[in-house]
Amino acid sequence: MGVALPVSREPAHARRPPWTMEADAPTAGEAMVDWDGARYAEVSGLQRMVAEESISGLALIGNERLLDVGCGDGFITMLLAERLPEGSVVGVDASHRMIDRALARVPFDTLRVQFHVDDVLALPFDQDFDIAVSFNALHWVHDQGEALRQIARSLVDGGRAVLQMVCATDRPSIEDVAMQVATDPQWAGSFEAFDAPYEHVEPARFGELATAAGFTVDDLTVKNLSWTFDSVEDFHAWFTVGSPDWTNRLPDSETDRFVAEVIERYQLTVGEPALFRFSQLRASLTRRAGH
Repeated sequence: MGVALPVSREPAHARRPPWTMEADAPTAGEAMVDWDGARYAEVSGLQRMVAEESISGLALIGNERLLDVGCGDGFITMLLAERLPEGSVVGVDASHRMIDRALARVPFDTLRVQFHVDDVLALPFDQDFDIAVSFNALHWVHDQGEALRQIARSLVDGGRAVLQMVCATDRPSIEDVAMQVATDPQWAGSFEAFDAPYEHVEPARFGELATAAGFTVDDLTVKNLSWTFDSVEDFHAWFTVGSPDWTNRLPDSETDRFVAEVIERYQLTVGEPALFRFSQLRASLTRRAGH
């Protein structure tokens, strides 16, 4: 990766972003389901493992201004902040409850870390950051081209973006299985006019979108990964927290049964209980000058 960053050499306090640490509502973009930040923190071991592995190889000087898009409960954002003792970090997420959870992580005496409720399709930044990251959030955004344009606009010329998400491969995704279950007669009434809430982009297409958004694609890789939950019950709990787009359309009394059916049918595709298979696209991008 090794891209030289145009990082300001001013002290961190002189480079603090001109916004306050508030949980304001998004002003535009797609309607987003409000994830449960507290429950997510209890079951997010998989997401944290993937993100921790990703940031371990992230080249940082230590004084960059970093934007974390889709920061969730702020766990990974705070790890990134530890690597930027002379820099600053801003985490944004569309979920109020996620941001509430993230704000609770911030020491009262620091201004280097901030969290905001913001929509990736309407980010309020203009060349405010040296690097942007996003870990397994952008596949919940349909208009990935606009998301990439917003991220590019948030970066200085020559700034980097490291973006990781679920992508389309020949592996059936659990979200695809959930959509199949939703069409079954017993569930179809709850899912009338329901469009898939995710976008698993083809890797080549993502590269095209990034280029059109003003980025140079430095590297783009796809990995097939697996995760075995300790039990089917743990798998069930994880998917319940991660599927509010589906479960919010159901009566509370039916949620467990729907999730159990999705898990059971997914297990038929992978042939093993508690096994989760997924694909990860990782893109390393540089903002071109003048975009």
